[in-house]
Amino acid sequence: MITLLAAGLVLAVLASGAGSNPGLDPREPGEHSVVYRVDTVISAPQERIYALITDFPGYARWNPWVTKAAGGTSPGDEVKVDVILGSHTMAAKHTVLNGVPGQRFCWKDAGWNAWFVYGQRCRTLTSQPDGTVLVSNELLIDGVFSGGADFMMGKAMRDGMQAENAALKQVAES
Repeated sequence: MITLLAAGLVLAVLASGAGSNPGLDPREPGEHSVVYRVDTVISAPQERIYALITDFPGYARWNPWVTKAAGGTSPGDEVKVDVILGSHTMAAKHTVLNGVPGQRFCWKDAGWNAWFVYGQRCRTLTSQPDGTVLVSNELLIDGVFSGGADFMMGKAMRDGMQAENAALKQVAES
């Protein structure tokens, strides 16, 4: 029995592409997905914006939604944050997903709530012809309980994303 389990594990690792951080690719929306997206055009260098997004200790200085963050930025690293949802502050744990350095940074929920609802947030930076940068902040909620999460926390999450993008624009352009 143990030999069969071990063989199955080896096959699963090989099939998933072990060298490419298996299980760390951002998820695409599915049948039960709820997606929130906030787009903001920022007049600042793309490198500066990406540096702000990945400077977790700096969040306390500018981010009104995620007021504290600590962790690494490589795929598989853990990031712990304090996030404000409405009138409550909640401690959350995330796992960094595969992205494109300087262009796309993503994480997924890794706390107890991830057993019930998959949550993933990606910030994508796209250079515009006029020299500005389009910042797309996207939160994907997935799973059979995604509708409940949307009902219970949707407004607070959308408001938080709006506040974060507005603050990112202000600090990046200053």
